[in-house]
Amino acid sequence: MKDCTQKYGLWLRRMGMVAAVALILMVSACSAAHGAQGNTRGFVDFETTEGTYLERIHQLQWPEGYALPQSLEGEDEGASYQKTFGDTLASNLWEAAWMREWLDAREVDPERARAALEELEKAFDMAYLGPDRADDATRNHLREVLEGAREGDPSGILEYLGEEAAQ
Repeated sequence: MKDCTQKYGLWLRRMGMVAAVALILMVSACSAAHGAQGNTRGFVDFETTEGTYLERIHQLQWPEGYALPQSLEGEDEGASYQKTFGDTLASNLWEAAWMREWLDAREVDPERARAALEELEKAFDMAYLGPDRADDATRNHLREVLEGAREGDPSGILEYLGEEAAQ
């Protein structure tokens, strides 16, 4: 009888393990299916990233006369990139362009400088500064930089642009 009980216990443990593995596989499959339906997480190739970058560039408003890039330069063509990388790069370029526009206009064309700051305010409604891609500190810092610019202080924008501001 003891032999039969041991075999039954062993069988129960094995069935429990099979059930646990089956449950893990089902949960994994459901997660993968959910991720395929619009999730912004994951990785894509260079061509997809460049396509997203160029598409986003053409959707954004740019300072008058700004020369738009025709390709994504300076990135490894053999690498994988987070799905949102192309959009974020385009948005960062847009941000820098409008900051440069404000710097160039602030002392010579106050209306153009005001328009540049208005355009930069749109950043807070854009995906690249959304809660899933930027933290509160990043958004707050940009708010402080723009507030300083509204008051005529270029230091925040100069710091934000870094070496590009010297060009």
